[in-house]
Amino acid sequence: MPKVKCVRFLLSSILFLNVILFSCVAFISTASAGDILPLEVIKASSDFYFKQAKDFVIDFKVDSKIKDIAFEGKFRLRAPFNFAIEAKSTALEVRVAFKDGDGFIYLPTANIITNLDAVTRAKTKGIHIPSNVEQLNARLNKLSDEFELETSENGSQITLGGISKNGRGSFKAVIDKASFEIRSVATFNKKGVQELFIELNNFKHEPASDKLFEKPQGAIETNLPIPVF
Repeated sequence: MPKVKCVRFLLSSILFLNVILFSCVAFISTASAGDILPLEVIKASSDFYFKQAKDFVIDFKVDSKIKDIAFEGKFRLRAPFNFAIEAKSTALEVRVAFKDGDGFIYLPTANIITNLDAVTRAKTKGIHIPSNVEQLNARLNKLSDEFELETSENGSQITLGGISKNGRGSFKAVIDKASFEIRSVATFNKKGVQELFIELNNFKHEPASDKLFEKPQGAIETNLPIPVF
């Protein structure tokens, strides 16, 4: 894959990963009353990630055979609603930080920072990062309008599937029934071909360092759009 397309795909995948990690548990809460999951399980899933309001870290791997690219890294949450992501592929290394409604993308090899502040995001289509729980909930309340959702149980796992009502594709999330952790998420295009497979491992509570949210000194700062996007 050409480097420009690699950068674009990796960054869009990272931003999608952020949405998944914040909201996949909430997808469950949009399920209808006839589904297999009782309300207490829904609450337990949400509580697992957010009730303690503690920093945590998750290892992730992302694979896309359709784009012929794979990368892995760490997602760190600083409670209540800030995050930092470090990701690396064979061709690229990326850092993303988002704190108190503002953020940035850093490409260490090029030593370039792309700002994700509120003004920049307002001018850029496709980048909609919630700044707080209220914004996320408002977004999630519209999920049932966008997806036909269903759940099923298979041994120790719960599978949550969603099919776009607009024919834009679908997703499938696998959640551990005992711990309520998200184990994996797969997305599919409108033809049913898998676009992304995201594997999540090694969840643990761990403080997020201040340095993760600081812009590297001496880096070149830009605003979207820039050539690599």
